[in-house]
Amino acid sequence: MPPWVARQWHAWGCSTSVSRNLCRIQRFGGPTKLRFYAQSSVRDGAKAQSRKVNSAIIVPSSVANTRPEDLIAHIKPVLRQRVTKDRFAVFFVTPSFATWLLDDRVFLHNALRRTYAHLLDRNETPYARIHALCAVVDKLPVSRPIGNIDNLKEENLQRVQYPAVHEIGHEGIAYATLGPSASLPTSSGVGPEKAAISFVACEGSDDDGGHFNDSVRLPLANTVFQTGSPTMMTYSTWEKAQGSQEFTLKEKRNISHHGIRMQVENDVQSTALSVPLVPLSEPREVEASMGNILRRVRGPDGASITASQELEQHVPRYFSARGEPSQATTVWALVMNLDQMRKAQEGTNVSLLRSQASEGSDGRQNQSEEKLWENLWKQDPPSWSPLVPVALKSGARLHRVLSGGGGWGKKAGLLSLDPIPTMEADSADELGDFDGADGPDLDSALQQVARQGDYVQFFISPSVSAKDDVIAGSHDDKQVWGLELGTIPSTTDAMPVVPGEAETAGRNEISVFKSTFGALAEGGMVISRSFKLNQGDSFSTIGRSTVDVPFSRFSVLNWRTESSPEEDVDVGGLDE
Repeated sequence: MPPWVARQWHAWGCSTSVSRNLCRIQRFGGPTKLRFYAQSSVRDGAKAQSRKVNSAIIVPSSVANTRPEDLIAHIKPVLRQRVTKDRFAVFFVTPSFATWLLDDRVFLHNALRRTYAHLLDRNETPYARIHALCAVVDKLPVSRPIGNIDNLKEENLQRVQYPAVHEIGHEGIAYATLGPSASLPTSSGVGPEKAAISFVACEGSDDDGGHFNDSVRLPLANTVFQTGSPTMMTYSTWEKAQGSQEFTLKEKRNISHHGIRMQVENDVQSTALSVPLVPLSEPREVEASMGNILRRVRGPDGASITASQELEQHVPRYFSARGEPSQATTVWALVMNLDQMRKAQEGTNVSLLRSQASEGSDGRQNQSEEKLWENLWKQDPPSWSPLVPVALKSGARLHRVLSGGGGWGKKAGLLSLDPIPTMEADSADELGDFDGADGPDLDSALQQVARQGDYVQFFISPSVSAKDDVIAGSHDDKQVWGLELGTIPSTTDAMPVVPGEAETAGRNEISVFKSTFGALAEGGMVISRSFKLNQGDSFSTIGRSTVDVPFSRFSVLNWRTESSPEEDVDVGGLDE
């Protein structure tokens, strides 16, 4: 249990409303256990070791002065003992380098020659075939080092408390070499304007029995001004003939969707999700809704109120508490069932009590509920809440509030939420157990956002001071999260910062972040969780939600204990 949940707070020193909520939760059936969106932890007495895929994120300090060969030179060739196994190469480039993918002679051919240098110089290899997936993504992340791999729960807590709210991403390339089973094609008919790439990021056994997998769907970058196409992703097959030291292109296709399985065989994975949000309200029971429209909820003391009534009161108070002028803002709604609401209510109360403690209260001052909320909202840096990751893990959904409030007559107080994207049955899907990874058209149908008896809680993402996303330097020998996926503000909404490369005019330094891979998107990522009871069953999707809060991160770590059987799955690279 996270330390902030375990600590006993003096409920008698807060408002009677908060105290009453805490007592009501206990009557529901005992203490609620809050769990982070994290899988697998190190067993007592075991020593964990991070496991590394041959991958890296390569970032130049100057976009204008960068040539393809400058970045290709930093690709680490696959180990000789791995070249017969890791035949699937993935390359991500950012929009500034999108034109490199228009002609294979500019980038891809030379990148493959570098990556599989030990395959090309093997004269005893009569024939070889490799596959390459290339895609243009908005930006690239820089993975954070792991402080203590033996305490992953604490690492996850740190990522929630200190999200990457200053990291707007970098231009450059990312690569990873994987086994053939990591390539998950799809027969989806998604058009290029909705092109995306999916990651099966975590597969394993749940603490309560059964098997799960988590997948994350990330939209591709808009490349219409760089390539003339809305998006760009290609899948190609290359062959090496007997006696040849070159790759020959055999097939190349423009595709709009593909899946990647990132788990290393025989390894355990841990995942962490951070969504930088702060609660605006307590959970409220939905009384009336239709489609993606919320009509009425039960407010304090069970009174029926319009869906927007509390928001119309709380948003101005939020800006006042932070000393900011009223302005256009974005609000998110977390839709939950009863069990999820209990956890969210407890977490909200704990956050309010923590805000009271941070104000220096000795517990004897009976602060009003309004004062507790104001204390929470004005925290600087913000007191980020773990409630959303916890709820999403158990099947709750996050929706952006599109519009609402005001109005008159039957339209008074309505809230319009971002609809739920759903999939039609995909009988032709080629992904097998990957059928829950959002390959089919997500706009084929719309579900009811919230039903009577559900609960909704509203959140906001406080603005933070803009900082230049300066690269601190490569962390060669440190353990890092192997996969980083996330969201960033759109270029039209991005915070104004002074470009870092202005400080390095006239020179171009290359930073290489080894053993990590990933991408950042300006659109929302779709996170899905699938479950099956027995190993031989098919996966069924039990939860799916769009997370479009800027600076959200989904991180994955491959690891195993020292006692685990050792396999030849280490990082590829030059033989020592």
